[in-house]
Amino acid sequence: MGSVTIRKTAAILAVSSLVVLTAGCSVLEDTASSAATQLTDAAAKEMVRQACAPVQDGTIDAGELRVLGSIITSVEGGGLPQSMIDILNELANAGDQAPRALQDRLVKACEDSNAAGN
Repeated sequence: MGSVTIRKTAAILAVSSLVVLTAGCSVLEDTASSAATQLTDAAAKEMVRQACAPVQDGTIDAGELRVLGSIITSVEGGGLPQSMIDILNELANAGDQAPRALQDRLVKACEDSNAAGN
């Protein structure tokens, strides 16, 4: 009977350890997932901030247009809404003079993004 009791106790300890280990892994996974989400959100907000900074006054001069053109490759897939990426691509292809309609679209996209919390 002694060996049966030892086996039962060992089995209970093994199952208990497995439950604790599994629960611990789940907590770590949730924490890591949460941290990754927060980091992604912060990166997306920073991308929006950088893309919208040149149009805070409602216009884009030639220097600001060059800055926007230089960041377009880094912002694609970096958390910017696709509508903003499309506008930035159009601005990059516009040359030294950004059409007023494109400037207005970017200002509106920035306002919308800021209102949405990005």
